[in-house]
Amino acid sequence: MPETFSHDVFLSHSSKDKAVVRDIAERLKKDGVKVWFDEWVLKPGDSIPAKIEEGLERSRVLVLCMSANAFGSDWAQLESRTFRFRDPLNKERRFLPLRLDDVPIKDWHRRGI
Repeated sequence: MPETFSHDVFLSHSSKDKAVVRDIAERLKKDGVKVWFDEWVLKPGDSIPAKIEEGLERSRVLVLCMSANAFGSDWAQLESRTFRFRDPLNKERRFLPLRLDDVPIKDWHRRGI
């Protein structure tokens, strides 16, 4: 685990929720939070899985933006499981769910939080 984190928050979300998550990212940034938000970090030609892996590794908190769109997203599930595996007892890093809508939470979220 790195001794220092380059990002305070990694925002995991479905691309279908991009507009609302962008607003969240901008608010956090305005408040001085260092945010890993895909459209701010990913550049043409980047390996998306490698950059996500790096972002997860170097972020103190994973915010999983939960919605009907996210529950259908393989990326959101992968990011959530990968982050919890790094710190399964949630001691050095935090996993925070953020509900964007009223969709029922699926079982894999209930077991992991």
